[in-house]
Amino acid sequence: MSGSRAPAQERWLLWLALAFLVVFSLLPAVYLVLQLGLALLGPTRQAVLATLMSPDAWRASQHTLEVGLGGATLALIYGLVFALFVSLTPARPRQWLVFAFVVQALLPPQVVALAWTQLWLPLKNTLIAQGWDSWQAISNPLQSREGIILLLGIHYAPLVFLTVRAGLLNLSPEVIEAARVCGASPLSILRRVILPLVLPALVAGGALAFVSCIGNFGIPAFLGIPADYLVLPTLIYRELSGFGSAAIPSALVLSALVALLAALGMGVQRVFLRCGSSEVIATRLKMPPFHLGRWQTPVAVGLTLWVSLLLLAPLLALLAKSVSPGLGIALTWANLSLEHYSYVLLHNDATLRAFVNSVSLSVGSALVLAVVSLFLAYQMAYRRNVLLRRLMPWVEVPYVIPGVVLAIAMILLYLKPLPLLGWSFYNTLWIIFFAYLARFLTIQLRPVLSGFAQMPREMLEAAEVFGGSFVSRMWHIVVPLILPSVTAGALLVMLLSLNELTVSALLWATGTETLGVLVFGLEQGGESAAASAVGILSIVITLLCMLLASRLGRRLPEGVLPWRA
Repeated sequence: MSGSRAPAQERWLLWLALAFLVVFSLLPAVYLVLQLGLALLGPTRQAVLATLMSPDAWRASQHTLEVGLGGATLALIYGLVFALFVSLTPARPRQWLVFAFVVQALLPPQVVALAWTQLWLPLKNTLIAQGWDSWQAISNPLQSREGIILLLGIHYAPLVFLTVRAGLLNLSPEVIEAARVCGASPLSILRRVILPLVLPALVAGGALAFVSCIGNFGIPAFLGIPADYLVLPTLIYRELSGFGSAAIPSALVLSALVALLAALGMGVQRVFLRCGSSEVIATRLKMPPFHLGRWQTPVAVGLTLWVSLLLLAPLLALLAKSVSPGLGIALTWANLSLEHYSYVLLHNDATLRAFVNSVSLSVGSALVLAVVSLFLAYQMAYRRNVLLRRLMPWVEVPYVIPGVVLAIAMILLYLKPLPLLGWSFYNTLWIIFFAYLARFLTIQLRPVLSGFAQMPREMLEAAEVFGGSFVSRMWHIVVPLILPSVTAGALLVMLLSLNELTVSALLWATGTETLGVLVFGLEQGGESAAASAVGILSIVITLLCMLLASRLGRRLPEGVLPWRA
């Protein structure tokens, strides 16, 4: 029945779904390429080529490659080691280890950078108080190339961890047992059996980490701008901030460089995987196959302390800064102050606007994408619509490409009023909303597709045979069964969009500030304590969303919530 032609009442919804994909997934990429061609061949050709050959562009491209390769390498090593320990040994406490490790990728990168910078000052003051006067002249070492690489590697190591862990858990136990029977040592099994089998997942995680590193704006902005170490996203931000719409041709060609670097990273991944990969039957690994003997407990304790320190130490420094009484005044229990929270919540109009804007954008995009993904998944998984399945790679493009590229595409697409309608979305909240819809569609769609894969097809087929209308089938069968997956996907979208900065940094205007933009603006304006207060509030909201999603954990398909062990 599912292979038959869809009823007439579904066809108009199918056309709406196709229109949504074309407008939000396909059109921005196509229009960006078209405008790039016009810029290279049109009257702006000389200005574009001058930008492309400028020392700033070459220097920023070199810096982007440095932090991309360095951050991805660190993420690969850190994520791989952690995935091997958690997945292949009886690690305890597993749930906290996975949560504390993965949550670092879900926290806003600009807040992460701010938190780490706040950790330096009390450390420096402590060393000076102990007699190390030579530290007085030392600037924050995180505000450098190495500091950017360090934080990018820590922030995106969970991407490698999640992809490698999925591959490790799907290893066939028989393969490991066969190697043991042949007398192979654990180290030999790891080197000659396990690592070759999870190589595709490792390369995929590394490529994703590389693309994420070169597209990140928050960490290079907080750490690189004070040190005059610009990468392509921060250079584009500087150009647009200084010259406005007149700098769009220059920003376009610079964003093309970012896209080219991202494409090279994904291309290397494809070539590497084609050269040789191994496949096994995906039978989930139920029991950890290895034990470190007397080293198991010390390694587990050491990793637990390490992960907890990396997560909690900068957040505690951020919290301390947000309740500090004032610049240069030592913080004690007696002089804790909520003045900065009062300022950002009650006396700063930009803060109130940013909270309202971010909540409206995150909730609105989550609701719209929840409805759209429900019908898209229905058509893909139940109706097996060939056209929608072929368009699936385009759904992932706005999320995979660096956010700065998507932002430039949106600026070009909506810079002028829409033909015939005359509506102008440039410098409005709508352009950020449209960018979020494009960027986070795949985040919402994946959990819903997983939910449909676990739903008994016979229920829908029986309801259709006995004359149940489309609305009745969706309301009485699909929605009750898929609702946990839809809700989890919507919460993930809210988590990512609530504190998003890379896209909104280029799209915001006065009155359309978001929380990410607010934190960046306060820090750049010298109000670090107020920025810290907003950062703490953002983290609290993030953790509440994660807690709410975890409440649905037992009813969700496996793998929907990345922080579940």
